Amino acid sequence: MSAPSPGHRSSSSHSGGRKFSKRSNSRLLSSAGTGLMVDGYSNGQRSREDENTRVHIKERGFYSDVLDNEAQDRLGIVLNGPEKTNDLLWEIATEKHTPKVTTFTAPADIKSQEYGPTTEILKISDFPEKASEPKVQVPFYVLPGQCPRKVAIERKRREYAQHDLKKLLKDLGVKTSLIMPKHPPSSPEGDDMISSRMSGSSKLGGTGKLKGCKPVLNGPDSEGSKSPFPSFLPLEVFDNTEYDCRMWEEWVAMGADNGGGMKPVPGKALLVTEDRTEKCDPKDPSLVYDWIDVGMIGYNPGTHQYVVQKLNSEGRVLDDKQKPIRNMGIIHDGEIMLALNQYWVPRVRLMFTAEDPTQFASRVANAYRRRDTTESLLRYNLYVDCMPMDNIGDVGDGSLSSMIERARSTPVLAKSSSLEEAIPVLRQETNTDFMRTMNKITFDDTMEKMGHMFPYVNIPEKIIPLIPDTGKYADVPEYPFKENFDKFAFESVLTRQEAIDAMMRVRSECNRVSAMSLFHVPITKHMKLEEFEQTQSQASSQVALFLKDSWLSTLRVAIRTSLRDVGKGWFNIYETIFEVYQISKLKKFMDMVKFSMQDSLRYLVQDSLVNFVQMICDASCMVMDCQPDMEWPHDLLNSSFRPKRNPVFYIDLVLDQSGAHFSLNLNNFETTLVSLFDKAITCTQSVPQLEKSVLEDIFWADTPLLESVGEHEPPVEELRKTMCHAIQQALIPLKAYARMYEQYLELINMDINNYVSNYDISEHSASEVKLEVDKHLAERERLENLIPSNIIIGAFFLSTEPVRQALSKKCKALAHAVLELLAKKLRKQADDSCEEFKMISKRLFEKPNTIEELAEQREWMKSIPDSIKQHQELIDKAMADYELIEEFYYNLAQDDFNAKWTASGWPHKIDLQVATTYQVLDEDEERFRKLQLGDQGSFQDRLDTLQMVVAGFAGHTDKSKAHEIGNEVRRVAKQLKESQELAVLYNNRERLFSMPVTDYEKVGKLTKDFEPYRNLWVTVSDWGKWHESWMNDPLLSIDAEQCEKCVSESFKVLHKCVRIFSEVPAVQEVAKDVRDDIDKFKPYIPLIQGLRNPGMRSRHWESLSKELGFTVMPKQSLTFSKCLEMKLDEYVDTIAKVAEVAGKEYSIEQALDKMEGQWKPVVFEIMPYKDTGTYILKSSDECGQLLDDHIVMTQSMSFSPYKKPFEERINSWESKLKMTQDVLDEWLTCQRSWLYLEPIFSSDDINRQLPVESKRYQTMDRLWRRIMKNAHENPQVISLCPDARLLENLRECNKLLEQVQKGLSEYLETKRSAFPRFYFLSDDELLEILSQTKDPTAVQPHLRKCFENIATIRFEEDMKITDMFSADGESVPFCETLYPEGNVEDWMGEIERVMKASVRDQIERSLKVYPQTPRTEWVLQWPGQVVIAGCQVFWTTMVEEAIRDNTLPALFEVLLQQINDLVALVRGKLSKISRSIISALIVIEVHAKDVVANMLEEEVKNVNDFEWIGQLRYYWVDDLFNRAVNAEFHYGYEYLGNTGRLVITPLTDRCYLTLTGALHLQFGGAPAGPAGTGKTETTKD
Repeated sequence: MSAPSPGHRSSSSHSGGRKFSKRSNSRLLSSAGTGLMVDGYSNGQRSREDENTRVHIKERGFYSDVLDNEAQDRLGIVLNGPEKTNDLLWEIATEKHTPKVTTFTAPADIKSQEYGPTTEILKISDFPEKASEPKVQVPFYVLPGQCPRKVAIERKRREYAQHDLKKLLKDLGVKTSLIMPKHPPSSPEGDDMISSRMSGSSKLGGTGKLKGCKPVLNGPDSEGSKSPFPSFLPLEVFDNTEYDCRMWEEWVAMGADNGGGMKPVPGKALLVTEDRTEKCDPKDPSLVYDWIDVGMIGYNPGTHQYVVQKLNSEGRVLDDKQKPIRNMGIIHDGEIMLALNQYWVPRVRLMFTAEDPTQFASRVANAYRRRDTTESLLRYNLYVDCMPMDNIGDVGDGSLSSMIERARSTPVLAKSSSLEEAIPVLRQETNTDFMRTMNKITFDDTMEKMGHMFPYVNIPEKIIPLIPDTGKYADVPEYPFKENFDKFAFESVLTRQEAIDAMMRVRSECNRVSAMSLFHVPITKHMKLEEFEQTQSQASSQVALFLKDSWLSTLRVAIRTSLRDVGKGWFNIYETIFEVYQISKLKKFMDMVKFSMQDSLRYLVQDSLVNFVQMICDASCMVMDCQPDMEWPHDLLNSSFRPKRNPVFYIDLVLDQSGAHFSLNLNNFETTLVSLFDKAITCTQSVPQLEKSVLEDIFWADTPLLESVGEHEPPVEELRKTMCHAIQQALIPLKAYARMYEQYLELINMDINNYVSNYDISEHSASEVKLEVDKHLAERERLENLIPSNIIIGAFFLSTEPVRQALSKKCKALAHAVLELLAKKLRKQADDSCEEFKMISKRLFEKPNTIEELAEQREWMKSIPDSIKQHQELIDKAMADYELIEEFYYNLAQDDFNAKWTASGWPHKIDLQVATTYQVLDEDEERFRKLQLGDQGSFQDRLDTLQMVVAGFAGHTDKSKAHEIGNEVRRVAKQLKESQELAVLYNNRERLFSMPVTDYEKVGKLTKDFEPYRNLWVTVSDWGKWHESWMNDPLLSIDAEQCEKCVSESFKVLHKCVRIFSEVPAVQEVAKDVRDDIDKFKPYIPLIQGLRNPGMRSRHWESLSKELGFTVMPKQSLTFSKCLEMKLDEYVDTIAKVAEVAGKEYSIEQALDKMEGQWKPVVFEIMPYKDTGTYILKSSDECGQLLDDHIVMTQSMSFSPYKKPFEERINSWESKLKMTQDVLDEWLTCQRSWLYLEPIFSSDDINRQLPVESKRYQTMDRLWRRIMKNAHENPQVISLCPDARLLENLRECNKLLEQVQKGLSEYLETKRSAFPRFYFLSDDELLEILSQTKDPTAVQPHLRKCFENIATIRFEEDMKITDMFSADGESVPFCETLYPEGNVEDWMGEIERVMKASVRDQIERSLKVYPQTPRTEWVLQWPGQVVIAGCQVFWTTMVEEAIRDNTLPALFEVLLQQINDLVALVRGKLSKISRSIISALIVIEVHAKDVVANMLEEEVKNVNDFEWIGQLRYYWVDDLFNRAVNAEFHYGYEYLGNTGRLVITPLTDRCYLTLTGALHLQFGGAPAGPAGTGKTETTKD
């Protein structure tokens, strides 16, 4: 039944397939054509040259290389060009009437002709370029003279294309029509056909008798088959896969496209020539099969069959929609429904274009022959079985009896009780087999004689048994025992007892090592990672130390002790010659010892690693199926991930500001385990061999080491990979469990002080405080019951007790803080009340000194009861609040306790003190009454005395005593004033005592009568003093203004006195005399003013002297009386003129002095700036205002006609002020720029990215620091600023800063160009990010401006970015993780890409699960944006299906039910985010329902009606599209978060329609309208 193999199955070539057979290789190595620098081939043999002289060259041109050896004969001599007639040009030139080309006109119906060849691929093909590429055994780079790979491939391609598969099969004796099995015909026509095949003559005649010659059974049929029966076995059963040059995976992979898809693979398949729509039997004789061009589009590994599709008339593989078929590949049962022109075919009926047709034909022929042989053998056995057994006879009774007796004599059957029952059956079976054997002998004899008549029946080959040469086998064969024993003894090392003993001791020690372990496994108690690492490292180190020390020492002693007495010979351990040792048996013995030791090491390492990994896997067995994005499936108390035995690791859960994490980095577990794993391997790789220590007398150059398990052996790599996978899987539920605690982050991170501050903002009653405290205590109890102390998750014993205690303490602390806040408020109320009572008590203790104080205290004491009542209410309320605090067992501080009871006791204490005070006041009142009466009597006597004194002033008329009289007048005036005050005081006291009020009008009358005398004599006294001083004191001491004022006022007083004293002539005369004296002095006032002008300087006196004609200079000896003697009063006008000029100049001088004086105290406010080591200038508006005012004032002075004496000073001052102004302007400008750039260039990242600008900034910074240092040392503005060098330095700084800012702006522009969303950030914000490139989290505050609604992103501990969060807390995981590597604009661009990819991924996955998930559950499982987009996609699909099926009313009811479901859902208990999602979705769903209702009213029947296509519709066609009328847009996938939605109105629909139409026409649009009408939301949609 076996068939010869078509070729050897050998190793793969560069392309990964099998090698061709020798025959194929001989065809491959055909000789090169003309012009190729390669060796020729003769009779398939390559000529050899010296390959050492050749160099590798790259492949050459394509078309020239594909020319074969016969190309030269076909082309001829190509250098001569085309044939021509030599005198043709001459004939044309000399012939007059030769027609020109332009005289011909082509017919209009002739198509244009294309000239010349083209490399353009004009035929459209659905196959990949390499799908038809043959497999060749040629390297990619070849030696010069060898055939290049591309040439070999092209030759093979052309060679394969030249073969005709039908002809090849026919040459091999296979006809295409006979390949497929067929049912035998059962119709009369079929019977006739069989009859004709058997007879080989014409059909039966009308009489039913055969016409022609006698029947011939072996005559060939019309199709050339020897058998009169068609084949009935399928050919693929006999297929030999050894013929295949590629595996099925490789054939499928040949359809791979460069774009990542799958295309068909071309080939030929044996198929029916006519496709039938009805299902028919492949063995139907009416079907016609032929080899047809097909494209292979898929493969089923289960049935080992390929899906092929016939090519159409254009040679393409298209589906029903005339689109190329893509991306089928591997197909499993039931995955596809075959089209009319698609078929499943086995490999033997499919020849690929890329395989050798001759090889495929041999494959088909081989299967064909094997099928024929099998069918022939089946017919042979069928014929033998069908032969009659009558009259053949059976086995004789004697033979059967002998068989039975022999069976009964066997030990087993002799004891069998069932033998007798089986004997009749066995007898019948034996007879049947005997008769069949006799029939077989008869049939075989007939076939040997008449076999030519039955060529379709084969006799099985007879197996001839081997016959031995002798008649029997010897009991003991001849064997050279002595020679073999001697040879064994010579080779074996175990020929001496000492060697055997030594080896036994070595094996014993090696077995001991094999049983050891490099790890401490299994562990009975979970450990922290550090403790686990220490324990395992210690175990590995102890074993390593034992191997290198104790083990070697024990083995050395064992060997040397066993062999020490052997002496010289094969096992001489005292050998000194290395060469002798090499040929001794001791060398073999030591090799055995080395191999035994190495085996022990391998067993030790392998068993240790397996046990270690098994321990990790056993602990992680329940978590191996966990998905990376799993959510914790239970509550916090229960875990379904308990290990088989004990957990391995102990770890603490931590909850803090950074989130829910663990006491150590989870990545350390894998790192530590791998480190321990590798260390266990490494510690056994430095164990020295034993030879050097045993053979001590031989010199060894180095110490060879024993071989152990390698770190990268495949089993080790597999174990390491298994361990890493197990620990990675173990971390997944651990992280999921930790995420469950994120709900408590707000509580654990709550700042108690802030909480108390916020709680204290509004007033809370004691009952509200009690509710708040009860809430926190209830939360504490709930958390203690909800959170376990520990939990086992896979390999981890997770301790949650710290988190449990922290949350419990936080709740307790919050309750305590609220109680403490209440206690503080009560303490404050108590202290305030006590303070009020203390003040009342203190004032009650104050003793009044006068009757006024007594009356005031009595009046105040009347208000004490109301005050006590008010405070009593507060105290009672506080006591009730204190009782509430005590309900929670809050321990009051000692001070609070004292304040509480002190406040409660104060009202009674005050009542007692008030009663006592009233008694004391009554006693004081009587005492004050007695004192009042005595004081009034004394006062009356004093008034009588003053009356007599005043009356005596009428007698004073002597002017010479004016000074004495004036002093007396002043004394009496003081006494009268005191008397007036006492009169008022006594009258008030009389009212307080309820006594009659005494009339003290006398005091007023005395004062009025005395006033004229006081004015007269005081003025007369003062005038005498002034006149004496003005006339005789130096002129320089006279104050002109004061002099004028005194003269004027004195004259007025005396003039009034003259009128008053008309009835007292003597006194009137005194007034008149003094008045006349004053009147005489008045004309000298202008002279005094002129001479005493403060602006008079030496130049003015010189000018005055010049005009007077005599010298007048101010001296100490010059008095006013001398001036009058010099008759200066006659030159008053001249003096006044000069004085006027002096006054004007003096005002200018005064103004200049005043300005300089105002600037002296003005200093800069220089402050240290952060930690920069320099200072900054605090800008002062007062300084700037003063500078502006003084510049204006100085400029106005420069226009004064009196400026000449001060012109230089004015100009100098003006220039100083202007320079100060310039310096201040430059200074403040420079400081603003420096303050802006200083934090930027303090960053090393910015300095590294902007080296030129950084150098300029550093130059400017040095100047700036020097300037600010000088300013700090001398902060006075007017002395520091007017400096030309300072101004120049500041201008230079500003110039450098301008260049730096320009470079910085260009740098920022490059960053914005790389990531355009940076345009949404200001320069300061962008620089804040760029200056912290080492801290990727610095972008967090600015994400909201860069993206529509990404508020934050999640950075893991290793900076991996995994999720994005919206402003309202919604989280969307990234579909692919990324790390912030490279420039910030690069990974921000990656965030943008991953954001869009993640939103798309969420939408795509949600759409896939939508049909299988209840809608009320589905809307809560996805982000809000995904829910809205998905619902709109399915709404669009349902509406279009309803329009086509005319079921819009039913759809309307479905939409109503969906809205009702959402309303019921939103009324339930939802999270804040879920409620926002449902609320926004309801708005969209209501609009969708309204759209359907409108279409029902409009009776829409077609999906192209405007009422439908005018809506904003969403479609998913491998991507999400928005459509409105004829406009279509890709969905942007910008993450919008979970924002609210405005109601969609008809105006909104019109905006959708207008804006989408504008964008479709490449226009823009901008909604306009009042605020809050939905313009932005409409644009986003």
